[in-house]
Amino acid sequence: MEDVNEYSNTEEFAEGSKINASKNQQDDGKMFIGGLSWDTSKKDLTEYLSRFGEVVDCTIKTDPVTGRSRGFGFVLFKDAASVDKVLELKEHKLDGKLIDPKRAKALKGKEPPKKVFVGGLSPDTSEEQIKEYFGAFGEIENIELPMDTKTNERRGFCFITYTDEEPVKKLLESRYHQIGSGKCEIKVAQPKEVYRQQQQQQKGGRGAAAGGRGGTRGRGRGENS
Repeated sequence: MEDVNEYSNTEEFAEGSKINASKNQQDDGKMFIGGLSWDTSKKDLTEYLSRFGEVVDCTIKTDPVTGRSRGFGFVLFKDAASVDKVLELKEHKLDGKLIDPKRAKALKGKEPPKKVFVGGLSPDTSEEQIKEYFGAFGEIENIELPMDTKTNERRGFCFITYTDEEPVKKLLESRYHQIGSGKCEIKVAQPKEVYRQQQQQQKGGRGAAAGGRGGTRGRGRGENS
């Protein structure tokens, strides 16, 4: 397995490492390639696009479970002029399929992250304690303290939005922070649609595991329904 952190100027560079390094920034040499055949390999894509200019990185996104291609990837050209050459050609065909190359946009647009997710927060930590701790890093715009709708009690996490991105950078220098009586984990807050997608995937995984456990114990989740 290739080391993603490996860095080399040879053809043996870790796949996607240079593309990932600039995913939050606009890079004029980067392209998104959609409509790929499931049979198209990284080598096939690199060879095809190399006719337009020198390719310094190329990756095809795969399903983490099945390992199959998800039908799209990214390529990074040495020169931005190569991207223009690709776009000048009206149709691109690879492995019998029309592919769809586009300029890649920065993953989070031009907006740097200003919001953090705080996990593992003790419900007895007061809002004042939270304000005091996080306010030491920078000016807070908003604090969200989600409530459990069934118990009407605070949930074990919160969201902090700052007025600019600098406090977020400082906070992320340490993954864990001692806040009140608990040790909390700090992450960049994901957009709601990304969070929902992750939750659904986790529920799917847990459901399969629970089904398996139910079989061995002789009782499944649906027995009482």
